[in-house]
Amino acid sequence: MSITVYEATKLNHLKPFKLIAGISGMSKSIDKVGILDYEVIEGINGMFTYGDFVLTTFTPIRNDINAIKSCIKTLIECNVACLAIKQKYIQDLPEDIISYANKNAFPIFLFNEDIYFEDIIEDLLKGLQSRSHIEILETKIEALFKNELKPNVVKELAYDLNRHFYNEHQVFFLKEKRFINDDNIISIAEKYKRSRNQFIEHSVFKYGNGLIVIMTYQSIEAKHVKLDREYIFNNLSINHNDFYIGYSNIYIDIISLDKSIKESIYASQACELNELSSQEYCNIGIYKLLLPNKGSWMKRYVHETLNPLYCYDDGKLLETAREYIINKGDITKTSQVMFQHKNTIRYRIQKMKTLLELESDSDFYEQLSIALKCEKLLL
Repeated sequence: MSITVYEATKLNHLKPFKLIAGISGMSKSIDKVGILDYEVIEGINGMFTYGDFVLTTFTPIRNDINAIKSCIKTLIECNVACLAIKQKYIQDLPEDIISYANKNAFPIFLFNEDIYFEDIIEDLLKGLQSRSHIEILETKIEALFKNELKPNVVKELAYDLNRHFYNEHQVFFLKEKRFINDDNIISIAEKYKRSRNQFIEHSVFKYGNGLIVIMTYQSIEAKHVKLDREYIFNNLSINHNDFYIGYSNIYIDIISLDKSIKESIYASQACELNELSSQEYCNIGIYKLLLPNKGSWMKRYVHETLNPLYCYDDGKLLETAREYIINKGDITKTSQVMFQHKNTIRYRIQKMKTLLELESDSDFYEQLSIALKCEKLLL
C-alpha cells in the first residue's frame, strides 16, 4: 500500500514543505520512510530503495557540498521516492544539483527546523495506513461489482463496508469528468469519514475514478433519499457539474447491494456516453444489456457489422450513419446538422442498407444503432 509524493505534501506536518526540485516526480509512490544521517558516511547503497521517503539534515557532511551532491545522486540511483532536507545546516542547494534532480524527476524538499522528524514520520505512517484502508474497501466494492455472488456473501461484504447499514437502500456512483488522479475523490471520501455531520448508516467510498455513495434506511422514501443526498453533497462541497452521476433502483434488502452498485456504475457510464449530468438506471435503455457485456465479442460484432462502412468512402458514409442515429433516424435533422440536402442523406442511407445487406428499414436502424452504441462503448 502506498501514497504518492503529492499526496504526502497534503499531510499536516508536510504542508509547509518547500519543493525546490523534481516537480515532475510528484506522482512517485511512497512505501516507507527512512532517516539518512550516518549512512552518508557508512554508505547509502543497500540502506535505501524504491519507494523510500528520505529525511535528512546532512549533519555529518554539512560542510562538504561535493559529498552532499554525491549523496543525492546515489539516492537517485537507488530510485528512492524523494528527499526532504531539514534546514538546520543546509539552507539551499546549488543549481547544478537542482538541475540534475529535475532531469531525473526527483523531488527535493526543504523544511524548517521547528518541524520534527517524529511528526513527519507519524503523518506518513497514518497516510499509508489510511490509503491501505481505502484500498481494502475498494477491493470489497470491486468484488461486489465484478462478480455474481451468493446473497450471504453480498451481505457479509456489505457489513464489512459499514456495520451500521440498514436493509433498504439506494446507491449513487459519481464519476469525475476531468479525472487526473485520486487526490480529489480520496479527499472527499475521507472528509465524509471525518465529518461530525455524517449519517452513520450512509457511506461514501472511493471506487476507481469516482465515488460510491451508499444510502441506507429502515424504511426508505425517495423524498428522504433526495434530501439526504443533497445534504451530503453540499456538506462535501460536491459540484454536480464535475461528475457523471448514476442512480441505482431502490432495493429493500441489503443482499441486493451488488445489483445496486452495478446499476449505479452502469447508469453513470450511460451518462458519459450520452453526455448527461445524471441518469437513473431504469432509464438507460439498451445500455442495460450492452454495458455489462463489453468485451471481445462485442468488438467482433462491431467489426463484422460496420466493416463495410469503415472501408467505404474514407469514412464519410460512417459519419452520416452516426449523425442519423444521433438524430433518431430523422433525415431532415441529419441533413441540417451535416449541411447536406435531404436527398443526399437518403442516397447515403440506401447505400448503407446495400453494404450491410439490410433492406428492411426496421432491421437496418436497429442493427446500425446497436453497432454504433457498441462502437462508442469500446472507444
